[in-house]
Amino acid sequence: MAQTWTHGSEDNETCPNCNSIYRVTTFRLPTRDSDYFDCQVCGYRIREWNDTEVPSFTLIQRGQAEESENK
Repeated sequence: MAQTWTHGSEDNETCPNCNSIYRVTTFRLPTRDSDYFDCQVCGYRIREWNDTEVPSFTLIQRGQAEESENK
């Protein structure tokens, strides 16, 4: 049986546009995933990936909401 999810590291990441803070948990998948994450507060593209290591973002502190030009 193939292993589907492996829990990886946890860290915090701050949106460079509005300073919202996210807890980022990285998971390892058996297959490659291609996706992106935009800030829930301002819409800034925080990260893109095409990898077997996939981040999961949880908002822990809202920053100042400004509409991002980098959508």
